[in-house]
Amino acid sequence: MGYRTYIGVMPKKEYNKIKSMSKEQLIDHYKLEVEENYIGIGVYDFGKHLYEFGKYTDFNPPKKSIKTFFKNKELNKYFTDEHDFNIVTKEFLEYIIETYKTKIKDYYNNMITPFFGGKDDIFEHENPTNFLNSIKRQFSYDGDNMTFDFTKITQQEQNALYKIIEHVRSMRIEWTCLTPFNLEKGEQITNSWKYEYGIFELVRIYKSFDWKKNVMIYYGY
Repeated sequence: MGYRTYIGVMPKKEYNKIKSMSKEQLIDHYKLEVEENYIGIGVYDFGKHLYEFGKYTDFNPPKKSIKTFFKNKELNKYFTDEHDFNIVTKEFLEYIIETYKTKIKDYYNNMITPFFGGKDDIFEHENPTNFLNSIKRQFSYDGDNMTFDFTKITQQEQNALYKIIEHVRSMRIEWTCLTPFNLEKGEQITNSWKYEYGIFELVRIYKSFDWKKNVMIYYGY
């Protein structure tokens, strides 16, 4: 998917008013301008923005967690021909959070397990490789010196070491060139696309969203 996707919120009262409307009724309800069969409202105009997932997402949420926005097939097709535009449930958000968690876990495991005998759970099955066991520490007032025997490093460890350096470099940019937190007005904590940060914004939304009074919209364009 080459466009950006988002979630937003819309009051359930307003949604219940428009969900069964025809195209003509929607135009009249919002007093929309029509030009060459194009109505002056897009998927981003419905409700309030909550979170941006970014580009090239690979979500595959449970089908039961996604519902069509409009009951009128013609109107719904108008808004979904070139965009994503659906009502999503609490289970959808749970799925996204779990997806982020899995991506983060797999990413860190992929970097670190080559140094611990290829075991994912390093706390229960810690088994440092010969390379890690070769470390010698020399204490110093200016900071300890760590010496490695690089003749013992495997190709897998070298690959993982490169990934670790690239990861730290990428995270450094979040803090030096960007700001991963948001001090502006509103409840948003972060607008970072990094899974490590974005997951906490999604958890905040999950815990604070009023499903009785609102509907959640998933849209992309």
